[in-house]
Amino acid sequence: MELKNVVKKKDFIKWFASCNKEAWVFHNLKNFEKAIHLRDKKVYEFFLTEELEEGGFESGSGFDPLELYKNILNNKDLSEEQKKQKELLLNILDEFDGLELSTINNNFILDGNDTGQAAREYFIEMLTKENIKNNTNFKYYDFQQSGYQDSKWKTIELINNPEYKLFFEPTFEKYDGKMKTRCDILFKNEDGSFDIIEVKASTKEKDSHFFDLFYQWYIVSESIIIKNIKLCLLNKEYFRGVNGKLYMTEDLNDTSNLVDYKLEVEEILKRKIVIQEEEPDYLNYDKLFILNNSIEKRKIRIDYIDFFKSIRDNFEIDNEILKMSNTFINDKILSDKMCGCYELDFKNLNLKIKEKVCSHVVKWFNKKKFSIFDLPKNKEKSARFYYDKNKVYIEDLDWGDINSFFYKNGEKEYFNEDCKKIIKITQNYIKKNNNINIMDMVDINKKEVLKEVVRDYFNYPIYMFDFETSMWAIPKYNKSKSYQQIPFQFSVHIITNENYDFKNPDKTMIHYNFIAKSPNDPRPEFLSNFLKACFLKGPGKYVAYNKSFERMVIKDLILMFPEFIKPLKYIYENTIDLMNFFQLPKNNWLIYHPEFRGSASIKVTQPVLDSSLTYKDLKINKGDKASSVFRRFADNYFSQDLWDKLYKPDMLLYCDRDTLAMVVILQVVINYIKETSPDILKEIKGEI
Repeated sequence: MELKNVVKKKDFIKWFASCNKEAWVFHNLKNFEKAIHLRDKKVYEFFLTEELEEGGFESGSGFDPLELYKNILNNKDLSEEQKKQKELLLNILDEFDGLELSTINNNFILDGNDTGQAAREYFIEMLTKENIKNNTNFKYYDFQQSGYQDSKWKTIELINNPEYKLFFEPTFEKYDGKMKTRCDILFKNEDGSFDIIEVKASTKEKDSHFFDLFYQWYIVSESIIIKNIKLCLLNKEYFRGVNGKLYMTEDLNDTSNLVDYKLEVEEILKRKIVIQEEEPDYLNYDKLFILNNSIEKRKIRIDYIDFFKSIRDNFEIDNEILKMSNTFINDKILSDKMCGCYELDFKNLNLKIKEKVCSHVVKWFNKKKFSIFDLPKNKEKSARFYYDKNKVYIEDLDWGDINSFFYKNGEKEYFNEDCKKIIKITQNYIKKNNNINIMDMVDINKKEVLKEVVRDYFNYPIYMFDFETSMWAIPKYNKSKSYQQIPFQFSVHIITNENYDFKNPDKTMIHYNFIAKSPNDPRPEFLSNFLKACFLKGPGKYVAYNKSFERMVIKDLILMFPEFIKPLKYIYENTIDLMNFFQLPKNNWLIYHPEFRGSASIKVTQPVLDSSLTYKDLKINKGDKASSVFRRFADNYFSQDLWDKLYKPDMLLYCDRDTLAMVVILQVVINYIKETSPDILKEIKGEI
């Protein structure tokens, strides 16, 4: 079989696991620039957001690679940072593995490098132990620094050399180099067969890992006998410096056993909180890494190699690769309705086409206008509606459109009740020339729900708090695990009565903040200051924006400092979520403004509700920037002096702005309720 175009590993993974069109866009620089051209010419619109977080929180923001890199690729007048981004982008586009935009994010690069280096040390250590045990002298070879051609010929030479048993980054190819790969690790067995080991800076197996390994096996098995295929992941249960596990001594969600402030917290706070810092222990690689040679679904495990062989024998894989290669020649595939990706058929050990309408590339429309693609958690259904009805703008939808159905394993609505609510509010907004009626914004049909949500904001003091965190794939500090959010900064705005005003914060509120002073584990000092701030005016209500994140961090602090479980548990139990005005199970969007465009992010909701407070004047204006800066400080990428004089002041301004933005939202929302449903507030205050 002869391929017309190269099929890179990232092409292969995106084609099978995600979307054929994504594979086309990210195939090479020519296609990437063509996609930008087609959007500029109003032929197609693209939704190719790259998500950037490994952890389960704040993972939905990501970035639009076409928008982000359009100017970088085409403009000559670039800043030094943009020049570095352009160089990195072009290098990645040129790599034979293919384009993975998430690697533009520096934290992903660092995590990948750190995990790869740790895995090398682990397997070299294993080889050394084996040599000592068996009185042998097997060697390892690392091709990492070798160019492609040198690595290819050196691989052929050394895998047949009986002195070598362990190889890092060996190179193989197929179809005259149109498909080529480097294996993270290749291990030679006693019978002359080999094990392929793929290392991932991840704590869980994903479909993309399956196709990554399959691509390697498909190429490498042409040259050598593969006995085992293994996926090396990070152990999410491993805590650095801890023998065994860390256990929670109390159920944090047990409402029958709430913490009593007077009896259980007050005495602890009277003591001077002194927490000893400690140097991180050596990493235990045996516990850090988990090796699997099988994939699991519904508690059934199947060896990768058996699954791969079955696909080879029962699925026309060669024809699919040929089709993929031919597809990259022109842009015809972008007009397809379906993604064309596959799912794993565990029953038959095969692949089956996934019936998934493509929401990644659709016929062009004006994104600035209100469209069905603004509706939250509805991208695929919105794409299906666009294909089926040829309507995309909310202003063009009639009653029949809004309540119509499609058939996929039964009758299903295009738009759920939340979407219908947003459509109705947005249509009224458009009819009034983008002038909002507050009566439309507040869901007065859910007065009782709204009353219960707002009631807690009249129990003073109110502590508006926000954390900034960093995370590492390889646990950096003792009593931390892979991708654990390590808090290094907080801001607390304390509201003591109803006369607070975000426009006059110094006189109407109390503010307390903290940021780490050194690269050492920030949690001891963080905890000491956080407890001081959170009880400065006595016990109260604690307010976070998306409380699941802050409560997760508090839970981790309890695991590390069990002696402070009572005050931390008190905060945990009494934390409420400001986001409940927008996102509340079964009662979403108690407050909705069309300019939210379906997003409940504080970076969207706050400026829409009141634009007088902005992040635009800040050098650090996003959480991922703050996280990256501290991580580099903690990893000694820049000096203490630079941290103190350059970065720290900007970091403090950013975190402080977040909690002030929360005050803005609360103040505006209560004014809306006062105007639309004054009886709610009177009842809460006991005035009626």
